[in-house]
Amino acid sequence: MRNKKFRDKTSGKNKLVAKNDTQSPYAESFRYIRSNIDFSGIDNEYKSIMITSPDPDSGKSLISANLAITYAALDKRTLIIDLDLRKPTIHKIFPECHSSYGVTGLLKNILEIEEAIVPSDVPNLFVLPVGITPADPAALLNSAKMKQLYTRLYQEFDCIIIDTPPVMSVADAQTISSWVDGSILVVRNNYTKQENAKKALQKLDSTGVKVIGTIFNNTNMKMKDYYYGE
Repeated sequence: MRNKKFRDKTSGKNKLVAKNDTQSPYAESFRYIRSNIDFSGIDNEYKSIMITSPDPDSGKSLISANLAITYAALDKRTLIIDLDLRKPTIHKIFPECHSSYGVTGLLKNILEIEEAIVPSDVPNLFVLPVGITPADPAALLNSAKMKQLYTRLYQEFDCIIIDTPPVMSVADAQTISSWVDGSILVVRNNYTKQENAKKALQKLDSTGVKVIGTIFNNTNMKMKDYYYGE
């Protein structure tokens, strides 16, 4: 997949350009990314995709949300899961899921899966937030219950987008990458060090997961400089 460059200076839920500004170049960039993923998966479909980054604050959560919206627009039953258990963000992007006990509630048998997953105000798009931040995220991710939950969700949805912690910070993303069909690495302009990007790719490669491609998030790009890059 070719790298994609784009910028967005809005904040909060307004950054859902794939929903709120569908004719903008920014929204088109996410449709372009989705198309590249689909072409890359002609032989082996990428039904579940993990979005991560080498470092924090690279924009991966908003990219995850916008990409999920583009899949939902194809009438695919799409689920976005927040598995950044240490610093969850998806509930801020989709405030309708604030009341859900989410992943941790499911694994602690506080509620049923139908109660934990929240329909968003985007048709065909559902959200599974973290819920209460767990004391031991690594143990939760490596639990048999977590793997059973993922297997069930994989069967029930057409597309799953998973937002994960940065690769270089903790081992969580490597654990999650062992389940999914493919992963995407978000690299932020003038922020991510080249060495960290290379190390992050090496860590993902070590799990055997298919790295579909890299998204180059150029936060300083002006609209007139919008373009595709190899």
